[in-house]
Amino acid sequence: MGFLAVLALPLLLLGISGIIYIYQSVRWLLSKSAVQNKVVVITDAISGLGKECSRVFHTGGARLVLCGRTWEKLEALYDALISVADPSMTYAPKLILMDISDINCIQDVAKEILNCYGCVDILINNASMKVKGAVQSISLELDKKIMDANYFGPITLTKAILPSMISRRTGQIVLINSIQGKIGIPFRSAYAASKHAAVGFFDCLRAEMEEFDISVSTVNPTFICSYHRQPAPGNWEASIWKFFFRKVAYGVHPVEVAEEVLCTVSSKKQEGLGKS
Repeated sequence: MGFLAVLALPLLLLGISGIIYIYQSVRWLLSKSAVQNKVVVITDAISGLGKECSRVFHTGGARLVLCGRTWEKLEALYDALISVADPSMTYAPKLILMDISDINCIQDVAKEILNCYGCVDILINNASMKVKGAVQSISLELDKKIMDANYFGPITLTKAILPSMISRRTGQIVLINSIQGKIGIPFRSAYAASKHAAVGFFDCLRAEMEEFDISVSTVNPTFICSYHRQPAPGNWEASIWKFFFRKVAYGVHPVEVAEEVLCTVSSKKQEGLGKS
């Protein structure tokens, strides 16, 4: 009896782990099927998170429109995506040059985006600009630049795409924001302020778009780590018991956030936390 009691807890944990794994696998497969043939626009697709979002949506069979500031990097991303994908199951991405902080050009870029497929099913506002510094050391000019990139840029593009979605009475808008849009921390005043403003706008937009069956979602990850910041094999940080502390130290990997974005799109969840 005592031996069975000792085995009971490990078996229970193993069973729970199996159920969680199956649930996550099914959720992942359903998420991928939900974006098949959908026209998906991703801004700043050449960033770490943008690349991972491009990858998961591309393998899901979405018709991608990838936006970025550098043509060479967009072409490199294009080559990386089509080199590993099954051409019979995926679409070759469309590439668009766009600087989200250049507000005056966004209307023209939006027309170029709509001309790719004639519509947009899912708009993922991923572009962002970060700055760190004490309030007194950040110039008003830099404050405005951050606000253009993180607030005015995404809402200008959203407003340009929105009439097409409203006329079709379908669509989804996703804002990849930050937990700093919810909680301000020292030395991030300009960045946090822009993210707070974006959350406020898209929360209001969500309420207004209900009558048109247009979903509005926000994903608010914590610090997103670099691809190169991985704990060495055998290091204490790789221990499962230190998993949470490693997350705090290194942040959330772009792969995890991209998967959460895909699941948020699939479930049309109002808000996600990027698996923080």
